[in-house]
Amino acid sequence: MIKFNDVYVSTVARGLCEPNEQFIAASAGSYQSFWTFRIPFFRHSYLLFATSDRLVVIDHRRGLLFDRMDTVESYRWSDIGSMKVGGALSKRLVVKDKGNRVVLNARLPELFGAPLPKARSAAQLLVQTWEQRRMIGPATIPPPIGQLSASTPPMPIFAQQVPPALYGPPS
Repeated sequence: MIKFNDVYVSTVARGLCEPNEQFIAASAGSYQSFWTFRIPFFRHSYLLFATSDRLVVIDHRRGLLFDRMDTVESYRWSDIGSMKVGGALSKRLVVKDKGNRVVLNARLPELFGAPLPKARSAAQLLVQTWEQRRMIGPATIPPPIGQLSASTPPMPIFAQQVPPALYGPPS
């Protein structure tokens, strides 16, 4: 599994967050199909992080020379139908959409050698965040303040910045 450090996680989260979003928690997981015979080039290492509005899943893959960020997927909390951490011996995070299709099935790391410290407890925090957002519902956006009336024509941006004497007709 690819290791993620705190600087990398905060940099990626800061780059992918929208202006009004807040970073909540980050976790990691992996997926490898049975037909790949445990060849490391076919393993998907996921970096998962929750924001105030959505769940972001970043797929990392191993290459011959360098590891790479393969895909970035984002799911709004309202688009997720179910999300749970389960399993007897190896814990899994399973995310399903509203149509009950599996969107993510990731095996959470063991306690030792995890790509992120406390990745299992952070996965529980991801599930708790989804449950809280489901109870709250979609965020309401307040109406904009200071709307112009329909009778007032909007001023061009360049006219607001330049004094009237400079952009008038030449004399």
